[in-house]
Amino acid sequence: MRLSMLSLIVIALAAEAAAAGPENRFVSGDYGISIEAPASKNPTAGNSQIAAFFLPPSDNFSASVNIMRQQSSESLEAFDKTQMAQFKQFKITVLNRTLMANEARYEYKGDIQGRTFHYYLRAVRAGRYLYPVLATGLESQWEQQKPLLMKSVESFTVKP
Repeated sequence: MRLSMLSLIVIALAAEAAAAGPENRFVSGDYGISIEAPASKNPTAGNSQIAAFFLPPSDNFSASVNIMRQQSSESLEAFDKTQMAQFKQFKITVLNRTLMANEARYEYKGDIQGRTFHYYLRAVRAGRYLYPVLATGLESQWEQQKPLLMKSVESFTVKP
């Protein structure tokens, strides 16, 4: 049996599609692992933590990046007002604050139980949801971990 060039292209495309796998697959080339993330039966319902990623522990703490989704109809200006009030209430030092059309970014630090933590928060508005993506690290390690953590937060995208 002889295969035409078109048949070979169709077979190659089908194999590539099968290898691509499900939409909810997390793949880590660094660790050589992949996992099918559990999919919500009702992905449009309420607030949820979508994913958390951790760096190896150092000084009894693992720096992390967390992705959350909050159902919210409030404007970014209202979100900013709430954030700034909470920062003030908890004596958080805001180092950088930027408001844009569909997102807000904050870099801040604060003390919890005798340790100083450094944070980078990017809140992205998409439709009726707000997606806070938060990097958390120890202040004493922030300069070393900052490029990796901020790159991760900045890489976050939402399908339109």
